[in-house]
Amino acid sequence: MGPRGYDPILSLHGDEPIGRKIMNWLGSSPHKLGEQSGLTGVALRKEWHSLYDKGDVQDVNEDENDSIGNAAGLINREGILAKFMSFSLSHSSQLNTVLSPCIIDEASKNSPDGTIRIKPNTKTRFFTDDTQHGLCIVLGLAEVLGFDLERDMKQTLYVVRRLQKWMNKEFVLPAGKPGNIVSSAKDMCETSAPQAFGVHSVGQLKQFLQLDLFGEMHQMRSEDRLRDSRLVSRL
Repeated sequence: MGPRGYDPILSLHGDEPIGRKIMNWLGSSPHKLGEQSGLTGVALRKEWHSLYDKGDVQDVNEDENDSIGNAAGLINREGILAKFMSFSLSHSSQLNTVLSPCIIDEASKNSPDGTIRIKPNTKTRFFTDDTQHGLCIVLGLAEVLGFDLERDMKQTLYVVRRLQKWMNKEFVLPAGKPGNIVSSAKDMCETSAPQAFGVHSVGQLKQFLQLDLFGEMHQMRSEDRLRDSRLVSRL
């Protein structure tokens, strides 16, 4: 969950240090974006209702409007940041050496005019890494937090739906199909979304994140430290 060691997720914008610092300096850190989009408030209200109100958490969004989610003007200085990013990507020496992940469409080899077509190679890491183990994690977490994915994550949802169509997979439900968009998808278990690990609620997510790689027992460790402390040894 922490791509840069123990730095909090709220301070990160991926791995690129200069871009991250500029985004944070302009007041567009993940923490600020969450507040400005209203998504942080939605998640906290749903969690409060589930813990204390015990009412129907589905009713929490009734008074929300269409400004929740990826609202216009969410990122400060978005226009100039987009220009800088476009220039950086188009002039990157590293990206210039990366071939596009495409293969020849075998069906086009027998075309009457001799035209050979190409299509995306969905077996490459451009698809398998960034879709199942990137975007699907984001959508899965959003569903666990109780967001309306069609409204709050529509751009991310659009990208995954388009890519999965090329891949002949169903990592999220197609538009209009009834059910939970992530957890009800046929090929959800091929992703790293929380739902693939049996996590469907905030409580289960908290419990999952407490699991230790080496099977560490938090209660036993705390009790051992307490027994070895000077305070207890004096009793």
